[in-house]
Amino acid sequence: MNPIIPGTVKDRTGSSRILRKAIAEINKRYAGLLADVQGVFDRIPVYAINDVSDRVLYGLTPEQLQSISLELVAAYERWLAAGRDPAYSFWYSAYVEEAAQLGTAQSVVNLSAISPAYAATRTIESVIYSTPYKTRLGMAQIRSLEHWQGLAAQQKADLAQIIGRAVVDGKNPKAVRTEIMERLEVSRSRAASFAQTDITDTLRQARMAEADYSSAELGLKIGLLWTSALLPTTRATHAARSSKVFTSAEVKEFYSRDGNRYRCHCSVTETLLDAEGKPILTDKLKAAMLKEKATWEAAQPKK
Repeated sequence: MNPIIPGTVKDRTGSSRILRKAIAEINKRYAGLLADVQGVFDRIPVYAINDVSDRVLYGLTPEQLQSISLELVAAYERWLAAGRDPAYSFWYSAYVEEAAQLGTAQSVVNLSAISPAYAATRTIESVIYSTPYKTRLGMAQIRSLEHWQGLAAQQKADLAQIIGRAVVDGKNPKAVRTEIMERLEVSRSRAASFAQTDITDTLRQARMAEADYSSAELGLKIGLLWTSALLPTTRATHAARSSKVFTSAEVKEFYSRDGNRYRCHCSVTETLLDAEGKPILTDKLKAAMLKEKATWEAAQPKK
């Protein structure tokens, strides 16, 4: 029996709904952060200028500049580094958990369909309440928290420098507001890219963990069928792997190098292997996947 391949060509992992929610939350938080940071800057007294002057005089003492730094810290804590949600210790943790649960559910449903032995021993509930699952989820959430805290610290330092330099140089307030907005937009874009990478990677890690369990504890011969998203932005090295079957170790090695895990939309699906280690797939599925890849290759610009 063929494995159950989730999603579509454009959403191989099936995680687009989670990502849309995460991006919407990120956009909302950056909008709030921008308003707070602009408010901090707008409270600095400006003397003897109009809004289009080349140079202005800011009424700011060193002590007040330190106060502004503390206000920036508070703003980043409020919107990015902490931002507690009633149900979670950290606002972004909900998306990590949802991705892990989705990947686990995909694996359990698929493995149950292709292996009676697996279906007789594993359920979604038994996996997500297990200690190994909780440990993996906890580590993933800690990694994401560290990322957001690091991002907040770096951005706070950058914006403090922008405001401090503007005060010293007498830079026009309108130009400073534009610089603040542009700097935060770059950060927001990077945050969205991180979310895409993190959510799909968390889902894949959940699937590989369940594949590893099935091999080690149940003795199943499992391979991971690679399904590339085959998008216009898909890297040739990723598309080349589509329709091929790899071990869990090979997939992990690929994602550990050359920035392969970043902005990747590819997925892996557990498939049974025969006594010779070949994937048990129908000719129809193999032909369909090869056709998808050939269509993508034909659409690529000629070098």
